[in-house]
Amino acid sequence: MSKSLLKGYSSAFLATLAGSTVYIFSKAAFSEVSLPQFGFYWFLLAIFWNSAFAISIPEHRHFHFISKKSFKIMVWVGLIEIVATTTFYWAISVSSNAAIPSFLRNMEYIFVALLGVVLLGERFVKLEILGVILTILGVLIISYHKDTTFASFITGTSGLMIVSTVFYAMRTITAKKHIETITPTMLAINRAIFLFIFATIFIIALKQSLIISQYAFLNILIGSFLGPFLTSLGQYNALKHIEASRSAILQSTTALFVLLGAYLYFGKLPLPYQIAGGLFTIAGAILLVVGRRIHFRGLYKKL
Repeated sequence: MSKSLLKGYSSAFLATLAGSTVYIFSKAAFSEVSLPQFGFYWFLLAIFWNSAFAISIPEHRHFHFISKKSFKIMVWVGLIEIVATTTFYWAISVSSNAAIPSFLRNMEYIFVALLGVVLLGERFVKLEILGVILTILGVLIISYHKDTTFASFITGTSGLMIVSTVFYAMRTITAKKHIETITPTMLAINRAIFLFIFATIFIIALKQSLIISQYAFLNILIGSFLGPFLTSLGQYNALKHIEASRSAILQSTTALFVLLGAYLYFGKLPLPYQIAGGLFTIAGAILLVVGRRIHFRGLYKKL
């Protein structure tokens, strides 16, 4: 394996491992803080980590003029992030186990592919269709409960994760389209600023205290470093050395690390049928990524 490939896979693995800790440390913090309190400290620290990293790179030390078009895109992405990320952490806070929302996060691959069909006129290959079926089957298995009503589904982990992954897919498509003019570092800081302001507004509106326990703050401190900062750094470096599809395949297994971490940290596992459903979502996500890769290889050969 060449040095470049080794760096790429190492960075992708780092992003996967660091990303899995987001579910664990945020779930631990939610045992003592509300969603607005969590968002205030989590994204305040995310602004600090990402800004410190940006300053450490020579190309980011100088002011770069942001065009009116890029500014509008950043505002749009920031608003999408408010919905996507708020529902994401809300889903974690109401989940019985941190591993469940991590399994459901694989739905994002479905919506990214669907947006590609709707917006770019792409077509599904057979492998992608199978991936969609497996992922949806996994979601239905995870979400199964005999007493579930529509209202409880929408406000429960599964319903919130559907909303979250739809908006995350919109974010992904928009970011990819404009990645040449808006860097990942700019997007990471922009995201943190929008979410910090949103959390601050809710703190004031709900008249909640900013005083939280040391235990909650420690979980937020560690999680905000490993999650919004180290995960983004790993993903960015992975894309420099390996194809995005290879990185995505590895990152689709994040839930397995969350499953292990949740057991070690909280001493509990999801129910057996939820784990089975989760494995379906991982298999479906991998087939979607592999199918997309085969699809584009076919297009390039025709060209």
